[in-house]
Amino acid sequence: MKSTDYFHSIYELPLYNWIKCVNGELKFVRTAENGTNENDLKVWEKIYDTYLNEYGLGKLYLKLLKAMQKKALYECEFILTSDRFKLTQIEMMEQKLNGMLNNNGSGVTIEQSLIHISKWLGQWINPKNITAKEYFDLQNEMNRYNKMNDGKKN
Repeated sequence: MKSTDYFHSIYELPLYNWIKCVNGELKFVRTAENGTNENDLKVWEKIYDTYLNEYGLGKLYLKLLKAMQKKALYECEFILTSDRFKLTQIEMMEQKLNGMLNNNGSGVTIEQSLIHISKWLGQWINPKNITAKEYFDLQNEMNRYNKMNDGKKN
């Protein structure tokens, strides 16, 4: 694995690639065509670690753990009872987990929040032109701004 074949942190990974990776397409950690699934996973884990080091676990981590626990309970109940409705509940929990991982637990997709951030900034943000780090910083700043101005008319 050549270091130039991969992105290495959220400081350089384009937001578009982050979205793809969070959705399970880990080949988007590559900067070139060559690479292996095994290396993709290793690099993604390092990139995600840079995210965790920068933004921490906090409330999202607890929400994730509770959602994972609930999904595991549904899986156990399905194995014990063969109740097919449990499969629907499992699928719903998987979607919830993906949503939480996708956008820092805020309940909206990155694409949806990009619309709001773009409006807030007064210009369109292309997910291929900003890094994951820049996006998360913008999101945090917009949230901080909204909290400071909550209830005030602009």
